[in-house]
Amino acid sequence: MRVASYLKGNVWAAICLLNLMIVACLGLLMRLNILFTLPWLNQVFTLHAHSHFAFSGWISQALILCMSLTITGKNFNDTLPSKYNLLLAFNLLCSYGMLISFLMQGYAAVSICFSTLSILVGFVFYAFCRKDVTDILRRQVWWKYMQLAMVLNMVSALGTFSLAYNMIVQPGNIELRLASVYFYLHFQYNGWFFLACMGLFHYWLARRSIVPPASLIVFRLLASCTLPTYLLSINWLPFPQYLHAFTILVGSLQLCAWGIFVTSLWSLRRTIAAELLPIARLLLSAALLAASIKFSLQTASSLPSVARLAFGLRPVVIAYLHLVLLGTISLFLIGWLYQHSALGRETSSRKGLGIFLSGVIANEFFLMIQGISALSGVYVGLMPEALAVAGLLLVFGSLQIVRSVQREN
Repeated sequence: MRVASYLKGNVWAAICLLNLMIVACLGLLMRLNILFTLPWLNQVFTLHAHSHFAFSGWISQALILCMSLTITGKNFNDTLPSKYNLLLAFNLLCSYGMLISFLMQGYAAVSICFSTLSILVGFVFYAFCRKDVTDILRRQVWWKYMQLAMVLNMVSALGTFSLAYNMIVQPGNIELRLASVYFYLHFQYNGWFFLACMGLFHYWLARRSIVPPASLIVFRLLASCTLPTYLLSINWLPFPQYLHAFTILVGSLQLCAWGIFVTSLWSLRRTIAAELLPIARLLLSAALLAASIKFSLQTASSLPSVARLAFGLRPVVIAYLHLVLLGTISLFLIGWLYQHSALGRETSSRKGLGIFLSGVIANEFFLMIQGISALSGVYVGLMPEALAVAGLLLVFGSLQIVRSVQREN
């Protein structure tokens, strides 16, 4: 811990990217297990390790790093204040604790302990940021996004605690258990992850005196929709008609807010593009496209018939989750790191980014085919093999990125 308090931002960035590679490796192992049945691999334990480590070790670790730099006015070549460095080290410890314990025993005392400790990181991080942000910065749109993201990160913990309570008191109530899981996922994906990325992007715009039209209105619309759009995640429950109508209204309002945001960026496209490096421009454009698809699908799920059909098919759920986690959040964060010189800009780094982006596209394409196949009842062969190839691209791409960052540092 003492050594960790002196680490620079670019070292933490390299650790985040190493964690991304570990997430990709776990995903590949699960897909190979489907093809060849690896006797030493427990699929369920690996799935839990994969998802928890992706949330904590990659996404949350990267967000805490990037947001700490913005709050303190540092860059990736600087050393963060000790309290942020120690918090990053503690979150990393919890992440690796979850990774190892979930792989060895699944949900048990040790893994639950590390999971609980990782939840507490979000509360401490919010307290640090609230104390360090100045009164002038509190009025900035980017801080409003970040503050709401951190609050919703804490709110998401209610889903975890509810799940633990349900498993003890009502272990047979599957609907309540799923509602708790989707509560946590909703406020992680659509709250903490997405809004934090929006805050980082608006911070980058503000540093360049770029102000998208109606940016405050878009924030207020997205903020007001975040809580009620949880209903879209449980729209398969037997709601009364007026509640179904409300979910359709909220989903449409959220899509309109995103449409206003995209339109405002389009009006400033030349100004924004001139400030972005070509690779970062490509990655952020891909993340923007993935987010647009995500909001469209989310609005479609406001229809009860669509929700029951989609949430009843595992390939559709997995495709949607990967669209958000890989297509939107991960590509944005990698693009952010590249733009801020936390990644090497040599040829090997660009090749790694290209391979990783190809893996993301291939992964979503094959998952989409698998989902359409499940919806239509028409069998499409070689999908496990194709998804394994996409997993290989993600692993090789992330490995190349990590190697280039190590050489850079």
